[in-house]
Amino acid sequence: MKVGVVGCGRIATSAHMPSLKKIRDYDLVAASDVNPARLEEVKQKFGIGETYDDYRRMLVKADIDTVFVCTPPQHHFQIVMDALEWGKHVFCEKPLASTVKEGLTVKKAYEMQRTTPESLFLMPAHNYIFTPCFAEALKLIDKGEIGKIKKVDACIATNLQFYRAKTDFRNQAKCGVLEDLLPHLIYLVQRIGGALKNVSCIEPQLKGGIIGNVNVKLSLVRGVETELTAKWTGFLPTLKFNLTGDKGIIKMDLLRTPNNITVEKDGESKAIIMGSRLRQYIDVFRFKHPSYANEHIHFLECAEGKTHLQVSVDDGIELVRALNEITECFQGRTYTSSPQNDTVVVLRAGDSNIECLVQKSIDMLGSLNIKKDDFVVIKPNVCFPINLGNMEITDPRILEAVIRIVKKKDRNVLVVESDSLSGTAEKRLTNTGVMDVIQKCEAEFLNLSKDDVEEHKVAGFTVEIPKTVLRADYLINLPKVKTCKRSSTLISVAMKNMFGIIANKRKSQFHSRLVDVLVYLNQAVRQHLIIADGIIAMEGLGPIHGRPVNLGLIISGKNPITVDAACCRIMGFNPYAVETLWKAHQQGMGEIDSQKIQFLGEDVNNVKRKFNHPMLSKANIVQALKTELKARLKM
Repeated sequence: MKVGVVGCGRIATSAHMPSLKKIRDYDLVAASDVNPARLEEVKQKFGIGETYDDYRRMLVKADIDTVFVCTPPQHHFQIVMDALEWGKHVFCEKPLASTVKEGLTVKKAYEMQRTTPESLFLMPAHNYIFTPCFAEALKLIDKGEIGKIKKVDACIATNLQFYRAKTDFRNQAKCGVLEDLLPHLIYLVQRIGGALKNVSCIEPQLKGGIIGNVNVKLSLVRGVETELTAKWTGFLPTLKFNLTGDKGIIKMDLLRTPNNITVEKDGESKAIIMGSRLRQYIDVFRFKHPSYANEHIHFLECAEGKTHLQVSVDDGIELVRALNEITECFQGRTYTSSPQNDTVVVLRAGDSNIECLVQKSIDMLGSLNIKKDDFVVIKPNVCFPINLGNMEITDPRILEAVIRIVKKKDRNVLVVESDSLSGTAEKRLTNTGVMDVIQKCEAEFLNLSKDDVEEHKVAGFTVEIPKTVLRADYLINLPKVKTCKRSSTLISVAMKNMFGIIANKRKSQFHSRLVDVLVYLNQAVRQHLIIADGIIAMEGLGPIHGRPVNLGLIISGKNPITVDAACCRIMGFNPYAVETLWKAHQQGMGEIDSQKIQFLGEDVNNVKRKFNHPMLSKANIVQALKTELKARLKM
């Protein structure tokens, strides 16, 4: 069987290609990848004669009869369809497609190409189905060894660094570990309990901008209840499986000990050992898991007419169906609002007049709906008494522009801030020149820490919300585009700027439940316009001790959640991995799917850049120390 591999990433070069080279009846003759350097490396390492930077050229020119699809998942559907059109056997890494519709399209194309039952084969790569201990467990279940299966508990865990991946598609995936590792558990439990019946619970852990831990509870059509956990944590990979029947329990770890199984029955425990424990551990690190070779041999035997496929196209579609239902549950309810609230305007600042840019943003959003006697409140971000590198606070020019534009419609303009550990609001605004802008524009200022308040019970705390912001007819939020070192928030833009309205003297007490507090504040206090200052943004250990980023943008909208999601897209972060955004979206507060946000102005793909993650790296710590030193010297 002459094989061409599409996608030369880690799974291809560490698992599939080495296995194929050792199986006599496979001939690895061609490979395709968009990265020329990676192609050359693969060519030299595996002695591949033909390499292509476009898989379609490989399908046309290479003398192959089989295609192994090992690309990131979003490319699987089209590659499989093209390979089938050229009459190739196809072995496709999971999942077979991104949607059920795509899966059914693949099935139709596959059936049209199969002029005879033996003519063409398409197999989804559900790798761990071929693990020796899992195969043995299926035999024991069929014999009734532990009775009827009632419950399955499974956990798959690995360290992202273990992959040594060629790209970061796993981090960029909308649902993170849910899309990467959970599919393995799904196809395994479906082999035992049948198709998905319903999703009863999903509990993600969103930390540091990564969806790295998720727990899912499912019911399957054969009456089996399952609890599945997938996580990018731990050192040595593990895939633990506990099958509970009405007569006993089967336990196994498909990754650490793929040849061992334990049966607990009638108060006794019996171990079935099918291989060396030490060798199994070593093989985990060497990417020599037995499932790959077993799977490849099975696929070859199917093509030779010696056996029937253990994993069918229908199995692949059922995995896609289950994965879609789980991801839809994770992504939350469908957000419905007016098109205006789903719109975000992105404009380049450059050397343009700031007031003209702000006015253009407002016009593109549908103008200001302010009546003559409305009470207008403006909340800039003035969180620090020094504006180092123009990255700490909202650019005073934006505040001035907004005040002047509003005053053309209404004279009742109030700028607000509250006291914090960085000093009183008056001190911070005076030191940064913001108070001069307010006075020049003949606006008023109020320290919210001195305002009358309403007490709200939030996450076990008493949060004092000033009555001024609650009774505002029109509230304008002017945040700064920054990262945030608190892993649950990741960014400090519109939602986080509302933290500054709290009147409580000791705001730090809320940090342990910051997500709940921010979501509540953004529900309780209606915001009518958000204009985020991304002229000089901040990356690293924000919102104080980061590094300036000359982003050169003004980002505007009418919904704080949607504006923050847009900023995530621009900053290179996954909004679904930001806990504040995910929880707000779950409660129907705003759209965070960038594909559903209407962007006006600049093409986001042309202005986005990868912000330095707010982690405790050496570079970020050094930068934080430099920022702190500069601040102290200026105080």
